[in-house]
Amino acid sequence: MTFKELFSQFSFAEISPAFLNLWQTNEPKLAGQLDLDKWKRIYQRVQALEAKSSPYYIRLGWRWETCSPMIDMNCSVYDKADNHLDCPMACYPSWSEIAGMEVVVEKDIVITPQELVAGLLWEITYFGGTEEMAEENRKRIFQYQGAVMDTSKRL
Repeated sequence: MTFKELFSQFSFAEISPAFLNLWQTNEPKLAGQLDLDKWKRIYQRVQALEAKSSPYYIRLGWRWETCSPMIDMNCSVYDKADNHLDCPMACYPSWSEIAGMEVVVEKDIVITPQELVAGLLWEITYFGGTEEMAEENRKRIFQYQGAVMDTSKRL
């Protein structure tokens, strides 16, 4: 099933308990400050993404809880042709391509569909609530750390 197909199955109200749990587990100091109306709007924008085809797929290697501070290695983008790891999903630059990617969950992971969608929302918005904001933040963060990411090759 694709990212977009998963997101089309649930309203924000249906995934919000799992989404709140991710915040309470991974960012407890910030969990109480969440503006759920803002997150509902972000969720609806993600649901409305036009899915584009991609030579990649998303693989969930383990659940998001307790993977902080850097949750990026549990949910990554892989090449369909050779199953080669491309990048963490949070670093993939095209949200429309993400929307069109198949989502593969490792067989030993026990996760409800609502928890999966909540985790994918957590992942796609890890660097910002819009594609543009996420790109700006990734550039700022990685340039600051001295490791500039070149995402232009994928666009």
